[in-house]
Amino acid sequence: MLELPAGMLDDDKGDIVGTAVREVQEETGLHLNIDDLVDLTAFLDTSTGNQVFPSPGGCDEGIGLFLYRGSVDKEIIRQLQGKETGLRDHGELIQVHVVPYRDLWRKTADAKVLTAIALYEMAKRDGLIRHRD
Repeated sequence: MLELPAGMLDDDKGDIVGTAVREVQEETGLHLNIDDLVDLTAFLDTSTGNQVFPSPGGCDEGIGLFLYRGSVDKEIIRQLQGKETGLRDHGELIQVHVVPYRDLWRKTADAKVLTAIALYEMAKRDGLIRHRD
C-alpha cells in the first residue's frame, strides 16, 4: 500500500517534528530541513489536541501530519523511484514510490495520505498556506 513515512514516538520523548524528519530520512533517504516543515494538524481547533485520530472508536492513537515546503532536486526525486529502504533489523522493507500530487488521492487507501491532502487543501483554501509553483 502506498503510504506516508510514519513512526512511533517511543524513543523521541514526544518530539513529533523530530520523529517526522527521522522517519522520512530512514524511509526515503531524504534529509529534510526541519524549518521547512508545516504542521498541518496545528491548523485544527485546539479541542482536537492538534492531532488526527484515525480510528477514535478503536484506539487512542493520535498522529501529526506535516507538509514539507523545501525543494528537492529533480534528479534526486528520479533516483528515489523504486528505491528499497527501511530498517531491516526492525522488519522494514520499503519500496519508495514517487506519485504526482494530483494523482495521489486516487492511488492510496492510506488514511494518513488522504487526511494530509484534505488538511492541506482546506488550509490552502482558507489562506493559511500559500500555493507554491
